[in-house]
Amino acid sequence: ACRLRRRRPVVALLKSTLTPPELSLDSKTHYHLFLSHIWATGQDQVAVIKRRVSALLPGARIWLDVDDLLDISNLEECVQDSAVVLIFLSAGYFLSKNALREVRAAKSLKKPLVLVHEQDEAKGGATIEVLRAECPPSLAGYVFGMDAAAWSGEPSESGGG
Repeated sequence: ACRLRRRRPVVALLKSTLTPPELSLDSKTHYHLFLSHIWATGQDQVAVIKRRVSALLPGARIWLDVDDLLDISNLEECVQDSAVVLIFLSAGYFLSKNALREVRAAKSLKKPLVLVHEQDEAKGGATIEVLRAECPPSLAGYVFGMDAAAWSGEPSESGGG
């Protein structure tokens, strides 16, 4: 008989104590991570990111529009309510009015950024050069002042993505 072997859940542990990190937030912040993306080319990918981060860091509070947005007019407040902003860079990201609202809010609030880049054009990706060209000059230094992690969507052998 063929049986599936269950994989043990992978949880991030601190090297010094071998315990999961204690995730805290100040009294004005309710989310550890805000996931900024556009629906057409990033919705499925950020859902995977949310699941994977939640599995690695139990207790992490991650803001995702389909789960947490009550009113589109409150996007800026949702960014403010998050400690870190992850921007999922995919085709058309900087052509989205709402994505630009999120990035402008993050910049004005001096939020730390994490960039994840969809490179596969068949899955909604775009080259960094195209994304830079679409990015408003007033945001380019803030967004592209760091390297973006390439999104593969496939778990590695160690269970990460």
